[in-house]
Amino acid sequence: MKRLSNLIAATFAAVMTLPASAAELEVHEPWVVLAPPGAYATAAFMELHNAGETPVNVVEADAPGFETVELHRSFNEDGMHRMVRQDRIEVPAGESVALAPGGLHIMLIGPEQAPTEGQRIPIELRFDDGSTQTVEAVVHPRAARPAGHDHGDHHHH
Repeated sequence: MKRLSNLIAATFAAVMTLPASAAELEVHEPWVVLAPPGAYATAAFMELHNAGETPVNVVEADAPGFETVELHRSFNEDGMHRMVRQDRIEVPAGESVALAPGGLHIMLIGPEQAPTEGQRIPIELRFDDGSTQTVEAVVHPRAARPAGHDHGDHHHH
């Protein structure tokens, strides 16, 4: 019985000492662009809100059914559309960061099968503290992207 009590206490202590940063991240309205037939890549967008007191850094992402998943930022420079891979996406304490068309986003590259409208794609976000959070992003045509703050799709892990 003492061994069980120690195990429970150790487990509780381990859970209580997990870095709070990633646990404080709220993900709102995750969605993926419905790509045209034959497209080699598409993008995932969402709003990240850090309800905690320390910055949260997303350092990687992964999604089943895609060869590669990368963090990216799009921007216009000298009239040219450019996209640059990012080492991390920082969400400052108490603030929100939008992953949106024309800015930060998650590239989903090399799909095994083309995503279909309404499909839910699990995307695992990985943080610099070693923790992860999985969200389900719904595939929508770009013109029908989610609007408002429907919190039904956000997950806390």
